[in-house]
Amino acid sequence: MIKIQNKELKDVSEFLRKLSLKGKKSVHRMRIVKVLEEQNKKLGEEEVELLKEYVETDEKGEFIYENEKLKFKNDAREFKKQQDELFNEYFVLDDTNLESALKTLEEIVNDYNKELSEKDAEAHFILVEAFERGAE
Repeated sequence: MIKIQNKELKDVSEFLRKLSLKGKKSVHRMRIVKVLEEQNKKLGEEEVELLKEYVETDEKGEFIYENEKLKFKNDAREFKKQQDELFNEYFVLDDTNLESALKTLEEIVNDYNKELSEKDAEAHFILVEAFERGAE
């Protein structure tokens, strides 16, 4: 089991896609990537639904922009608060069908010894912490 915040799903899946792996390791990595990408897609859909509640739309249901920014019905702060709550929620990857894939991924992440920077370094750190939390 691992827990990853919704806001980190995209960066983690992109990092995992970049890894140069073969065979079973690659297959297991992609099983996890697909689940993370699907969850990230759902998150995007949920964010759009949230936007619909707070942003003005035209007769076609398209968002209205004012000075290249979304035109909010009321105060944008409430939307931002709701959005932050949504993005700070944790996605728990706890599927018995993915146990072996998660175990393989944990080994890959813990044994990774190439230089990382910026988003990749952050994504690697997020995964290391997620596996450590899952082991507790």
